[in-house]
Amino acid sequence: MRDLEKLIDEVNGSMSMEGMPLTKADKDRIRRCAGNDELVEEAIAELIKKHKAVKTLQINK
Repeated sequence: MRDLEKLIDEVNGSMSMEGMPLTKADKDRIRRCAGNDELVEEAIAELIKKHKAVKTLQINK
C-alpha cells in the first residue's frame, strides 16, 4: 500500500507541474484499479465517455 501511495504522489507531482493536479476522485480511481486490468479498462471507458460527452456539449453551444 505504501508503494501505491508513493506512486500516486509521484503522478500527482508530474500532473501538478502541467497544471493538472489529481483530484480526490482521480486518486481514488488509481487506488481502486491498481493491479486489476479489468477495472483499468472499465475506468478508461468511463473517462472517455465522460469527456467525450463534455466535448460534444461544448461544440454544440
